[in-house]
Amino acid sequence: MQRKARQMATKSARWILRGGGAAAVIAVAAVVWLPAAAAKEALSLEQARVSFRIAKAPAAALSVGDAQKILEKAPKNRAAVTIVGRIAAREGEDPFLEGSASFVMMDLPDDDHSSKKGHDADNCPFCKRRKAKAALAAVQFVDDDGAVVAIDARKLFGLRGGEKVVVRGQGYFNPKLPFPIVQLNAEGIHVLDAAPR
Repeated sequence: MQRKARQMATKSARWILRGGGAAAVIAVAAVVWLPAAAAKEALSLEQARVSFRIAKAPAAALSVGDAQKILEKAPKNRAAVTIVGRIAAREGEDPFLEGSASFVMMDLPDDDHSSKKGHDADNCPFCKRRKAKAALAAVQFVDDDGAVVAIDARKLFGLRGGEKVVVRGQGYFNPKLPFPIVQLNAEGIHVLDAAPR
């Protein structure tokens, strides 16, 4: 029963990733939040959290842009990569995919312009222009079967938009896409800088 429920949730999560509608969100919620499965879900949440957490920040993490360059030259545009960036999306977009262990991250700024006390990156014209041009990575945490984990990344890892993270996994870049984005099937995450609560 639980395996069938997980398969249904995974199919629904994939549909959402491909742009499915509200019905998919309802299907995921109905499957994941069955009262009989609530105790198992809590256990699997903690198991997933522990299995993906990286205790110490990995050294030699690449920027999203540098990872893209490596993947462009890699065989079949695939390689194991460790990427550092900030959880964020383009202007007006949510970096998280509801009900899925997925998020979008972008390159960190090269300078300390945005780290000055009192700086408001959301209202800074320089930061807005830079953000519009920043390299992006679509990150999704997958289980042993290669399916996206059907637990919201905010709930799974306690994440918020704006946090700096290091993510490790199998990267892929398709240079033929009209919108250049690194795709990462993540195997681990380390939060470098938690966003203010």
